[in-house]
Amino acid sequence: MPDIDAIFHRTKNVTIYPLTAERFLIAALLQDEVHDVHAEVEIVYPSLEIVAARSEVRNGPFTEVCNLTQPNMQRLVGMRVGRGFTQHARAAVGGGGGCHRVSELIVEIAQAAYQLHFVQFFRSLPAEARQAEDDPVRRRRAVLESIPGMRNTCFSYQEDNEALIATKATPLRLRGQTLPRRALP
Repeated sequence: MPDIDAIFHRTKNVTIYPLTAERFLIAALLQDEVHDVHAEVEIVYPSLEIVAARSEVRNGPFTEVCNLTQPNMQRLVGMRVGRGFTQHARAAVGGGGGCHRVSELIVEIAQAAYQLHFVQFFRSLPAEARQAEDDPVRRRRAVLESIPGMRNTCFSYQEDNEALIATKATPLRLRGQTLPRRALP
């Protein structure tokens, strides 16, 4: 098959930074040919309550006008990431009075916030446990015990699928990555 050039490309990036042991900054950005949109929330762990939120359209179809929607971010303060959050958050920052791209980023931020449960779980394990050969069934059980809210949230964490994990899952392979650094104001 011949090479083909894309006519559109969009990237989204989400990063979690620890501010304190219980407070985290989750920053997200969306970039394409037209958009350069940034959103971030400060969240308290483990409740996943949003305590601060802000956004900035650095470039957009009508950059200065789009930025008039930034005050909508304050509607997120006090919300907790969990079931039903996406619908409420999109209503708060998106729609006719908001910015669709910012609402996209809030969904990405919420998914990252929930991932914080996994990050904290694995960080809490002793180094020898983190470096040991992975056992998918044991890992799944430990996650469900530590993060009960994961139960029945996806196919792999369905209660009825432990036998499938035992017969089909392979050990987890962690991808090496360089984590970004950021100066705080």
